[in-house]
Amino acid sequence: MAQQRFHLFKSFRTLSLKLTLLTVVCTLAQIPQVLTAQGIPTLWEAKEYLPPSGIGAPDHRTGAGTRTPRQSCRVTGKPLTALLPSNNFGVTENTHPQFFVYVPAVSLENESIPVEFLLESQDGEDIYQTRFNSNGTAGILAISLPNHEGVSPLKVNSNYKWSFSVICDPDERSMDIAVEGWVRRVKLNSMLNHQLRQLSLSKRVELYAEAEIWHDALASLAQLRLENPDNLEVAAEWSKLLSAVGLEEFSQESIIRVSPKSTLELTSSSQRDNESNDATD
Repeated sequence: MAQQRFHLFKSFRTLSLKLTLLTVVCTLAQIPQVLTAQGIPTLWEAKEYLPPSGIGAPDHRTGAGTRTPRQSCRVTGKPLTALLPSNNFGVTENTHPQFFVYVPAVSLENESIPVEFLLESQDGEDIYQTRFNSNGTAGILAISLPNHEGVSPLKVNSNYKWSFSVICDPDERSMDIAVEGWVRRVKLNSMLNHQLRQLSLSKRVELYAEAEIWHDALASLAQLRLENPDNLEVAAEWSKLLSAVGLEEFSQESIIRVSPKSTLELTSSSQRDNESNDATD
């Protein structure tokens, strides 16, 4: 009888152990993959999202201008540069993403510096345009695509061209110093989308980077830098992300948010159409 109770106890312990192991396995299976993610890569290879052929030369990430006696723009230090991977192409999941460009110290005789941001569809249709004055101070501008009725959201799997110009002579736009890049909005799979909505901002940076979502990884990390200017860990992550695309020389530059309220001109294709109709009525 005692031997039967011993075997029964032994069987019960074995069953309990199996149930415990099964519970642990099930729990681990529910942990978001980001907990085992590699985080920000040391090299941004962009294996998943490739730019379409024929979108323009990749060397337009760095700005250049034609210098003539009429052009009085004087650029000091590093050149005007779009913060993008070397192929000049990045993706976003956001309907109204942010765009980042390093603007060097620029001086113009007796004037502030007019600059312009333009977003176009792949077919050349204007989506959004804004122009405002820069004080000539060097820094990284964070330009947000406004989320209001006048600006159409980016369409999934559509490519858009954006450009940023320093206007040296408003009467001769060929004298602009300009950079350009391309962006595509992508749709996340349901698991990745769920993870991103549950995680802290710092963890979202890692997951965006691993998923090769450039614009959102950069924007999330820029937000962390602005909110935690003295955090050495955030600064190191920012430097690592820029270094992954060969832009480590800009890691110490300040980030400047551009508010639509500070712009001199805020237009989209639909707004311009309405203004044109009003003028003809």
